Amino acid sequence: MSHTLILPGDKLPVSSDSAVIIGPGIHNTPISKEIIPITAGILQLSGTQKTIHLEYNSRRYIPQVNDLVVGVVTGSFGDVFRVSLSDFTANVSLSAFAFPNATKKNRPNLKIGNLVYARVSAADPIVDVEIECMDPTTGKDGGFGLLEDGYVFTVGLAFARSLLYNADHAVLDLLVKRCQFEIAIGVNGKIWIKTDELKHTLACAKAIEGCQFVQGEQFKDVVNQCFKDLGL
Repeated sequence: MSHTLILPGDKLPVSSDSAVIIGPGIHNTPISKEIIPITAGILQLSGTQKTIHLEYNSRRYIPQVNDLVVGVVTGSFGDVFRVSLSDFTANVSLSAFAFPNATKKNRPNLKIGNLVYARVSAADPIVDVEIECMDPTTGKDGGFGLLEDGYVFTVGLAFARSLLYNADHAVLDLLVKRCQFEIAIGVNGKIWIKTDELKHTLACAKAIEGCQFVQGEQFKDVVNQCFKDLGL
């Protein structure tokens, strides 16, 4: 991947007609279709130029289209659920029909406090941000939807993005060697994880939280210590 410092106004090494998937820090202007940076950060461009985003640290999450997020249901109104993505942003909207095969008679029965894994489908600053729990290209769940059981915790936004966009992240590789787990990572800094045993779930969560504050060569020590503390 490319690692270059980018500032707002800089020209990005991708064309507007390319089928690139854009992530945080990048905007596709609706009229000119130009792909531009909207914040300062380190360019993260895959070797095949299929994905592009800027790596930057921020305390406040700002929703952008195609972001993958973990949210908490806070209420409902008619056919729309209200979902919180962070403590510093307004609640977003999740339509009861934004699920695979959803109809008036077959709609999800979400309750206050439920966790969902979703994709930001609309992020117009004038109206409510909208999320959906299905793959827009296939209409299937695509790994989105209700997150049952497990444990949810919060990490820094930059660390969450590095985990999400790097499938072979060293931390996840170390945890795979320890136990089997399911994980949903949101760029809003929320992570949900589930294993077969509570101790393993807590150890994984503490390890991920701890690794965001150390360098890569220290990941193994942090993981080992977290599992040791819980007698594993």
